[in-house]
Amino acid sequence: MDHEFQKIPLQRLDNNGHHIESEYIVQESIITLNCLGINGEKSPHVTLLGTPKKIRELHIGHIYCEGLTASIPLSNLFEHVIVDGKVESLYKFKLISKPEHRLITTSCGACNHPELSVIPSHEHVNIENNVLSHEELNKALQSMRGEMILFQKTGGCHGAALLNSNGKVMYICEDIGRHNAVDKTVGSAILCGVEHFGGFTLLLSGRCGWDIVAKAVRIGISSIASVGAFSTAALDLARENGICLYGFVRESGAWKAGLN
Repeated sequence: MDHEFQKIPLQRLDNNGHHIESEYIVQESIITLNCLGINGEKSPHVTLLGTPKKIRELHIGHIYCEGLTASIPLSNLFEHVIVDGKVESLYKFKLISKPEHRLITTSCGACNHPELSVIPSHEHVNIENNVLSHEELNKALQSMRGEMILFQKTGGCHGAALLNSNGKVMYICEDIGRHNAVDKTVGSAILCGVEHFGGFTLLLSGRCGWDIVAKAVRIGISSIASVGAFSTAALDLARENGICLYGFVRESGAWKAGLN
């Protein structure tokens, strides 16, 4: 079994009736992220439903994007196993803030903040990076989508990437959960040596909700561009923290909400 998808026989319906045909289905698995507890024991801090690929990237990105560590996690402190499709990942360190262990589905993000408040990154956000033309945005998102191999095969996942100040699309990752895709992208960047995110625009293949903006606030990303819409809560949080949002980016245009 591939860790990203399965090929499964299904009934195919068309105008001539139905027949059996194999289809590629994106993998959705239980992924438990663990850290070290008070006495050095393995202790779960969250269980996700997600695509069991790039697990180290997912775990690193999740810890950093959710503000559970005071600094960028070291890659050699992570290990994981996959048994019967279930994933167990261990961060061999204690978290500075350990949320209540719970399940995060592929359709929701990690929201432990009843007032929707977020502690921002101490990194200086370069507001000039918010100024992107429609042509630049559309080209970047088209480039990302062209590299989304899992989506092309299954049609059942989200994608995320980072656009640098030179217009290069980098660290493209996919997952059935849009927030997982963001975590994987950030984790991939960290593994490649990125320590500061203020010069990047976060690219999303779907919609932009509060949980995605919260991740951007925590790590200092200056702008977010999405193929889909952004929500009111996402808009409010972005405006509070000087993040520029671009939504419904299409060839015909895009919506912009920001300081410029």
